[in-house]
Amino acid sequence: MDERKILIIDDQPINIEQIVNFLEETGESYRLFQAIDGEMGCEVAEKIVPDLIITDWEMPVMSGIEAVKRIKSRKATKDIPIIMSSGVMTTSENLKTALEAGAVDYIRKPIDKIELIARVRSILLLADSYVEIRHQRDELGEKNRDLKIAIDKVKTLNGLLPICSSCKKIRDDKGYWNEVETYVKEHSDAEFSHGICPECVKELYPDIYEQMYGNSRTSTSHTH
Repeated sequence: MDERKILIIDDQPINIEQIVNFLEETGESYRLFQAIDGEMGCEVAEKIVPDLIITDWEMPVMSGIEAVKRIKSRKATKDIPIIMSSGVMTTSENLKTALEAGAVDYIRKPIDKIELIARVRSILLLADSYVEIRHQRDELGEKNRDLKIAIDKVKTLNGLLPICSSCKKIRDDKGYWNEVETYVKEHSDAEFSHGICPECVKELYPDIYEQMYGNSRTSTSHTH
């Protein structure tokens, strides 16, 4: 698996050190970054675009809630999952506030090692699923655009076509006159196979027409 970038935001170095130790003990491919307040955390997040952010709630300069709102408001960072942690803001109402701000999970301090590792792993897996869904959505959107272009081409052939009553050329939307064959090829996936109809054979090659259709014409007249 590719190296996963995790940003830890906390104004207490001991808290950052604890989280770093817990994650390093897993042996997972984590690349860990640190910030000591919400404002610094936002700047680092925009610079490195981590796969996950773990942020404290109460911090100087900018709180964790304010940082979450700012991160979620920026196009480059809005899809980053964020875990909020706090040893003070621990009520169900606090949890609701964190989730409404944009956090996807909440961990109470003191942080439990097993709980932290489990939540980090599950959130990263969930984030991978979201990335795959967005990738599939983008592919589907591209296919839909291609399909629309193809349908528009077909509709062009189904519409009213300006055609010369003498030479049978068709005028395109740029005002140029094209042979029917050329126009159809450019506006559809149709391919042509060439032949000659009986009427044209009769007009251009009467001898051959007689050889090809004379007997059948005679037998038809006898029938009547």
